[in-house]
Amino acid sequence: MSAMTLTTVAADPPDLATMLQAAQRLLGPDSGPDALPPAGQELATLIATMRGHLEALMPEVEQATDRLPKDSPTRRGALACVGEARGKLRAPELSCVSPGGSVMYARRLARVLVALCEHYEIVSAGVAETPDQTAFVRLAQHCLTCPTCRAMDEEGANLGLPCEIHDRLYDAYREARARARGRRRRPVEAPA
Repeated sequence: MSAMTLTTVAADPPDLATMLQAAQRLLGPDSGPDALPPAGQELATLIATMRGHLEALMPEVEQATDRLPKDSPTRRGALACVGEARGKLRAPELSCVSPGGSVMYARRLARVLVALCEHYEIVSAGVAETPDQTAFVRLAQHCLTCPTCRAMDEEGANLGLPCEIHDRLYDAYREARARARGRRRRPVEAPA
């Protein structure tokens, strides 16, 4: 019975809404430059919460990336984000350096938590390449092979000649990036 309970608990996906809501307490519109940051015990609790969420989410992201191809851009990006999160957790809290050191540390943890949540959503869905990555690869491949885009003067400087295909691919890339940013900036839903 207890083995079954452990298996069930381990299979539960991370609660991203709760994690993002906690991060928003440090990054939301009420925590802008003019807002008074949390202090004292509230700040210590938020830092401990950010650390706990990161420590819980990092192995989940790593496990989800194992299902993607080794050369997948989303896999590489997610693993880089895990490395960044580990670095933030190892970095010392600078509360002794300046009065705002703990607040800056907490916000760094919150930003990397938001990024890790976004990566988890992508890799856990099995997405090997996002639409904006696909659009960028198409643009880059065109620029590397198009004689117009590669045209150079005697000194080796690119001539910047107009290329309709480049313009179309660049517009498609910008639209894909805008859609990706729009998805990432969705409001955080409160847990039920």
